[in-house]
Amino acid sequence: MKKLLSLFIILVAFSSCEENVKFSDPGFQALQNDVFWRANDARAYLTDGKLTIEAYTEYETVTLGTSNTNLNKFSLGTINPDNFATYSSSLDGFELEYATIPSPGPVSAITLVSGGTGYEDASSVATTGGSGSGLSVNLTTNASGVVTNIALSSRGNAYMAGDLITVTGGNLNCRFRILNVQNSNGEIEITKFDNVKMTVSGKFKFNAVNTNNNPLGGEIMNYQQGEFYNVPIYPSL
Repeated sequence: MKKLLSLFIILVAFSSCEENVKFSDPGFQALQNDVFWRANDARAYLTDGKLTIEAYTEYETVTLGTSNTNLNKFSLGTINPDNFATYSSSLDGFELEYATIPSPGPVSAITLVSGGTGYEDASSVATTGGSGSGLSVNLTTNASGVVTNIALSSRGNAYMAGDLITVTGGNLNCRFRILNVQNSNGEIEITKFDNVKMTVSGKFKFNAVNTNNNPLGGEIMNYQQGEFYNVPIYPSL
């Protein structure tokens, strides 16, 4: 009898847990610094083709922005100000503000600009240029000595999104650009845009830096496994 009672309690606990994390319709939720976070309300706006999503709790606001409404992935922490995420809190009168603005740090992602000539497959190749130091990359080349793929080897430090970097070796003409850095990056993915019901759904994740330097907050606000579902869209802010 005791075993049956214990089993019943466990089943009820699991059922309650599942009910707590059930996604709302509409809904906006994520892991905030590894703790489950859900908005009380969420709504989206369209302004000149740009999408802004605002999600609220009693004291907090998370805002996501994309340059358009295409079913696509939008990188954050880049030099494009139209793709962004912000977090703000005013609990007990203490203001915390975070944003995925360009910020110095270890490199998170890069994009090849020019494959150059005269290169060979190599690992941990040094680089020059940019605002930081210590960045090295791994190269994949073709038979003509053109770099076809480039990957991070050492992330370095104090680089900025948008920095143009030159790879040493070859004819010193392979270049790539820094997309974002580790303390300010992320991605918003629009998975569904309903033009009839005027709703939007998708996923998101981001690291945002402390922009008002409040010592009560950490240096970085992290959101992972974020989802927004059937968020209603309004014409403009």
